[in-house]
Amino acid sequence: MAKATKQTKKFVSSGKLKQTIEKRRKYQQVKKKVAGREIRKAAKEKNGKGKHADETSDDEDDEDVIVEGDGEAGSKKNKGKGKAVDGESDLEEGADLNDDEDDGEDTISSIGEEDFDLDDEEGQDELDDPDVDEAEMAKQLAELEKKDPEFFKYLKDNDAELLDFGQEEAPAKKSKKQTKAAAQEEDEDEEMDFDGADSDSDEEEPEFDGIPEAAEPEKISVTMKMLRGWQRAMIEQKSLRSLRKMVLAFRAAAHMNEAGEEDFETRYKVDSAIVFNKLILTALKFTPVVLAKHIPYKELPNGRFKVSKVPKSQARLPQFIKSHFSTLMFLIKSLPSAPIAKEDEDESDASGLLLTAVSESTKLLPWVMDNKKQLKAYLKLLLDLWSSAADNVRIACFLAVRRVYVAGDESIKEMCLKNIYSALLPPLRLTSAHTLPALNLMKNTAAELYQIDPELSYTHAFGYIRMLAVHLRGVVRSGQADKEAFRAVYNWQFVHCLDFWSLVLAGSCDKEKVIESGGIASPLEPLIYPLVQIAIGVIRLVPTSRWFPLRFHVLHALLRITARTGNYVPLSPFLLEILDSVEFKRAKPKNASLKPLDLEYAIKAPASYPKTKIYQETLAEELVFLLGEFHAVMSTNIAFPEMTIPVVFMLKRYLKKGGASGKVNNQLKTLVEKIEVTRQWLEKKRRSVTFAPNDRAEVEAFLDGVPVTETPIGSWMRLQKKVRDQKRKEIEMASREENKRAPVASDDSEDESEGEEDEEEYDMEDE
Repeated sequence: MAKATKQTKKFVSSGKLKQTIEKRRKYQQVKKKVAGREIRKAAKEKNGKGKHADETSDDEDDEDVIVEGDGEAGSKKNKGKGKAVDGESDLEEGADLNDDEDDGEDTISSIGEEDFDLDDEEGQDELDDPDVDEAEMAKQLAELEKKDPEFFKYLKDNDAELLDFGQEEAPAKKSKKQTKAAAQEEDEDEEMDFDGADSDSDEEEPEFDGIPEAAEPEKISVTMKMLRGWQRAMIEQKSLRSLRKMVLAFRAAAHMNEAGEEDFETRYKVDSAIVFNKLILTALKFTPVVLAKHIPYKELPNGRFKVSKVPKSQARLPQFIKSHFSTLMFLIKSLPSAPIAKEDEDESDASGLLLTAVSESTKLLPWVMDNKKQLKAYLKLLLDLWSSAADNVRIACFLAVRRVYVAGDESIKEMCLKNIYSALLPPLRLTSAHTLPALNLMKNTAAELYQIDPELSYTHAFGYIRMLAVHLRGVVRSGQADKEAFRAVYNWQFVHCLDFWSLVLAGSCDKEKVIESGGIASPLEPLIYPLVQIAIGVIRLVPTSRWFPLRFHVLHALLRITARTGNYVPLSPFLLEILDSVEFKRAKPKNASLKPLDLEYAIKAPASYPKTKIYQETLAEELVFLLGEFHAVMSTNIAFPEMTIPVVFMLKRYLKKGGASGKVNNQLKTLVEKIEVTRQWLEKKRRSVTFAPNDRAEVEAFLDGVPVTETPIGSWMRLQKKVRDQKRKEIEMASREENKRAPVASDDSEDESEGEEDEEEYDMEDE
């Protein structure tokens, strides 16, 4: 006998030799049983003994053998694999999603095909049966239309042929004998593949003398006809066996482009792109419908799920669901997600498939909410896409995160709040015309999540706002020792954080919401004061003219809080300071051939802009807009005439000096006129009041039902906003056309250089 090779010795020492021998012996036993049945069947047919009865008994024997084989294989293989799915430890409160990054993928690799073996409650074979009762089919479809109209509409739009079952031509139907024979052949193939599959073994098995090498079963190519049969069985009978076959094919499709596809054992293969798309959509749409039949659930009024107890006959179904959900997460991760400017047809289909996969994945949440380890991996996947994918995918991911938040317990909700803020911070570091729309979408969606349960959000909001205060205090205490310390605060990330928390507080403490709640204030209302103090501290930190754009961004955030919550924040002094700056003290500023500075995408003016006419006019336009918006918000306040006295005085004094261009002076004159007209209008309204100033209830109710747009300055600002929005659209349209002509690389390098100039190397997440 030849000397054993190194590979053979390694295989023997691994302890898999005995398992291999046992599997091959089992394969031989099954093969003998099948051969014996064939011999008996041939003998019975030759003797002419009751054809129809024999076929039925043979089929029953086949099913008995298959179930018996499944039980043996499942009991042996599941001994070492149950821990991979069922042995999850609960997450600690506020656990970070970056831990155990591949938790979801571990479930896929640890579960073999034997874990997909499920028996139907009816014990029926669901291949195409020509004798299916059409009336029963119509009844099932009617029930489906009532219970799940969304799914029925999908079938009607995409699979109309499936709903027309029973109207097919007679020649297309198979005989009962042919159907049973096909079923028997497929079940035998399934049994052999089931016994031979071992998804955890990726070592090549050497040959041994005296051990016959079993032929590797040929993979089944998924066809549209096969998919149609699975679909019908799942609609008619809510068949678990058809679901199992479809999920196995879905698993093969999800891993078809994986590097080690050859080592990934599965019975199915997908050879067509059309079949691939149809298979993915079928798995996404049909799986929740079938599972809802066997493990029903109920959605409670508070958004939580109440799932019924798993029947003993389907004890392995939860493990099957976990494995399928892991495969779905793997598919979502493998599909292209980055927004592409010019998509070809294939990339567009992949993007649409990703959107569908994310949207449909939420329908499996009732059966995976108790698995926190897998839910953690799912949440991390969603937030990664939410912070980097196209806008439609971002929205779908947020809706999925929101569904998890609403359906989860307190620990899951805290995990969602913490990690959505952590996912929001990194993209905020670089802001340009290309990234700002996506950043605004992220801020608005994350703010909505924090507003769902303000009481639970208070702890997180308090901690993160305190973190902003710590950054600001560190800069103030550094003094002159570190002249660049202010960059820890004067950067896009910090400004966006102030804007984000103003969105959260303005939405949660909105005046209309307080009225709807019966006058009960939001739990987040105490955080308004510290956030305003931080914002004012940022404004006063560096009062130079090059940083006026940053001041405008912060004032916009404070103005939002004033308008939505009714809390008075004195913004006029910080705006009037700009008129006293060096930019407005030159009667004849320098003329420079520069583009108008778009303050929407800048927090610091380039060095070439200060002391120029174009910069002075840009600042004046934004100054007039903010002053007008602030006074429009306060125009229904009974103290408006007294508030405007110092503002009108300062503006008139500046106009008298004449220290600006004619365009700037005209804008300021118009603002003064509108303020004075509004003051006269309000004084006329005040003459009819009968209450004293100390009557707070009456004071707050003054002009309570009058909208801001009906005041003189409010109607003027409404027109100014329309003009401003139209101008913004024209600028964005011109920018898009320019980007189409310009190479993409130049835009990226421009963004990077801009970020390097204005930002310091630090990370707020580390604090």
